[in-house]
Amino acid sequence: MENNSNTIAEIQKKYAGCNLLMPAATEVQLNPFYKITVMEVTADLSENSGDIFKVGSVKTGTTQQGKDIWEETYSPAKPLLMKIAAAAGIQFDPDHTYGTKIDANTYKAKAYGAMRMPDGTGKTHADEKVICLDDEEANYRVEFMDKSIKGITDEKAAKAAAEMFKGNWIDAKNKWGKACKAYVIDDCDREKYIERSVLVNMTLLRKTAAAKAMTGAILRVIRALTGMKGQYTKKELQKPFAIPRVTFSPDYTDPEVRKAMLSQGMNSIGSLFGAAPTIAAIPDALTGRERDEFNPEEFADNPAFASDEAMVEENAGGEQNWFDETPQQNSESEANEQTGYICDECGAQISDKVYSYSINKFGKPLCVRCQRGAH
Repeated sequence: MENNSNTIAEIQKKYAGCNLLMPAATEVQLNPFYKITVMEVTADLSENSGDIFKVGSVKTGTTQQGKDIWEETYSPAKPLLMKIAAAAGIQFDPDHTYGTKIDANTYKAKAYGAMRMPDGTGKTHADEKVICLDDEEANYRVEFMDKSIKGITDEKAAKAAAEMFKGNWIDAKNKWGKACKAYVIDDCDREKYIERSVLVNMTLLRKTAAAKAMTGAILRVIRALTGMKGQYTKKELQKPFAIPRVTFSPDYTDPEVRKAMLSQGMNSIGSLFGAAPTIAAIPDALTGRERDEFNPEEFADNPAFASDEAMVEENAGGEQNWFDETPQQNSESEANEQTGYICDECGAQISDKVYSYSINKFGKPLCVRCQRGAH
């Protein structure tokens, strides 16, 4: 522990001038094979960090005068959630984490993640995110219609709208209940404001819908696996997030551990998501031949693996009008003169090649049409 702490301190000192992406860690050896590690991740609470975003406010008490005390609340954003996922050792199964384009305007992404719990067991969670561009466009239209009528309360957005569209300023309250100045769009510019706002947002969304769906599904899994709350106060976020995890850390100097390692091996991602069942190999001594890998595509043209119908067509390649209902007199009379073979079913004349194939396959002479009926 002391050596480990000194090592971390040396790294932090050496890279003090860098943005060091390394969570603080505390390690305790549980047994000769496993140790528990507590990873600490601290949120960057600066305004433009991107780690958090404001979602509302919560009542935290009352003053002596009986007035309610409200605190602004924030939710972890993608950068912070991804750092927490890395610290927690969350893994995503690539076979079950993917996006699908359902139709021209709908994207669905699924994510399947797993993490190792402090007691050594595995925990998994699957979730999905669907983005329908038609629904999103309708939502945008309603949102900007409400803003144009009730007033744009965000200060930056309101000032920008005032420079482009006619309107007037009114006293209002923002979505967190605080008094503010809002900008209301005039009737003459209202439709223009709504359509342009929808167009700008939909243009961006059409380019990023697939990525947003995948990100949404992944972040939902991270929140579920770590049990994070939807919102925190600034006071709560000043405390680092502590994530305990169990890691495989055997004492390789112990001969018993080395021996057990040969048979047990290290746990991998397959133990979290479940490994595919193995198929016992058949010993070569039982098969009487060497086993090898077989790629069916490489043998697509090999007649040894052709179906019966394909074999008939292949054999028919050298015969003219083999599949004609009315055989040409010259070719069939020549075959009859040379072989004298006829079909047992319909009495049609057949060639020696057809005769040989039919005898081997059906035990009697049949023409091609009757062979098809005999399958």
